[in-house]
Amino acid sequence: MRRPRATSVTTALLVYVLLLFSLQLFLLAVAAEAFLSGEPSLAWAATALSAVLALTALLFYRYLRRV
Repeated sequence: MRRPRATSVTTALLVYVLLLFSLQLFLLAVAAEAFLSGEPSLAWAATALSAVLALTALLFYRYLRRV
C-alpha cells in the first residue's frame, strides 16, 4: 500500500507537469504568431523556451512513472 506522503508528492508533481504543459502550449502559440508576423527573434526564443519546458515535463513524467 502506498504511503499518503508518496501520494501527495505524486499529485503535486502531476499538477506541476500539467502546468508546464499548459505553459508550453501557450508558448507554442506565441511562437507561431511571431513567425507569422515576421518577428523571428521572438519566435525562436519562445520555441527554445517551449522545448526546455517540454524536456522538463518529460523528465518529471518519467520520474512519476517510477514512483
